[in-house]
Amino acid sequence: MKLPAARAGERLRVNSKLIPFSFWPTKVGPKGNASLQSLLFTLDPWALIDQAVKANCPASARSEALACIRQARDFYEGATDTQRVSARPLALYYCFMNLVKAFCLTRGTRTTFDKAQHGMSEMLRAPGNRELVDAFLRAFPSPNAHGNLQNFSEFMNALGGAGLPAQHDYDVTVLLPQILPGHRLWSFATNKKERFVAVHDIHTFVNKPTRELWLCFYFVSDDLSRIGVSAANFLTESGLAPAFAPVTCQELDGAGRALICFQQVAPIVCPNTKYANSLEALFSVVRSKLWATVSTIPPYRRHYVYLRPAAEAAHTLPQLLSIYALAYYLGSITRYRPHHFPSITDGAFGPRVQDFITGQPQQFLYLLASEFCRREIAKPSII
Repeated sequence: MKLPAARAGERLRVNSKLIPFSFWPTKVGPKGNASLQSLLFTLDPWALIDQAVKANCPASARSEALACIRQARDFYEGATDTQRVSARPLALYYCFMNLVKAFCLTRGTRTTFDKAQHGMSEMLRAPGNRELVDAFLRAFPSPNAHGNLQNFSEFMNALGGAGLPAQHDYDVTVLLPQILPGHRLWSFATNKKERFVAVHDIHTFVNKPTRELWLCFYFVSDDLSRIGVSAANFLTESGLAPAFAPVTCQELDGAGRALICFQQVAPIVCPNTKYANSLEALFSVVRSKLWATVSTIPPYRRHYVYLRPAAEAAHTLPQLLSIYALAYYLGSITRYRPHHFPSITDGAFGPRVQDFITGQPQQFLYLLASEFCRREIAKPSII
């Protein structure tokens, strides 16, 4: 079936510059005008987090948030110390937990976490079941019936504007493939197709006579055919449908491979020609559909979509929440039943788990630092 032509428009430029995709494309000034933000490089994201807390956290919660950051950094050192193998998962979780508390306090969603609870409980489906492969996490809404805050739901609320509406179970084996770095280790262990597909590019288009803005996603066609997914299934499993639909595309990537394009179905209409003021609203439409990696080489941030089977949709979490949930599970096993941890690392998912423990501390730190600062932050490639 012949695809429809792309909507008439041109690439958006602000101050003669093409607009790269970003979760935080602009910063609003005191007069309400938005200016573009560039990628920020740092070797020490902790310093930027500390600065963000001091600048943005409500005064009544600032001392608590800063204390959480200090403790998180101490746990981070334990989580990245390769000599402390048996304690690393627990240190990793407590690092994340304290960062999350500081983040929620800085966003002002809560004034204190004095009596907060983890908000999750790790369980097995039945007596005699195996850890990890038969495990699930039960997550609770916040606050609970006794008025105690639940960290997991509070983190969900601070990131997306709403916490858990009710108790919910997440299978640990369904969380594993959602972790982007090391995903192919999961694919190898399960003998299943890869589920992450790299976004080649995201372009912003404008129709100046109508002041309409919209996005177009570009993917390398071979990446879809390699894992045997049709364009229609790709849109459904990635969550891009029904907001995006395929249109004709004649473009190639740098290696001469054909690209496919999915265009936003419903453009947004800008109130005036200050298009930069509407960029964050435009980009936020797809934010929950994207995963990102932070790297030390250009383009420093790469975006992906995750193809979730329909049966697993209810277990799929936004990127930072899936990392946090899996860290909780491994930390809980390490703390309460450390004798079960070797059975996890010696099993089929052992390399996946070890890769998570080794690689996620820095990824989570940089990703959450960007949330604190509302700006893309990356590690420089040259020291």
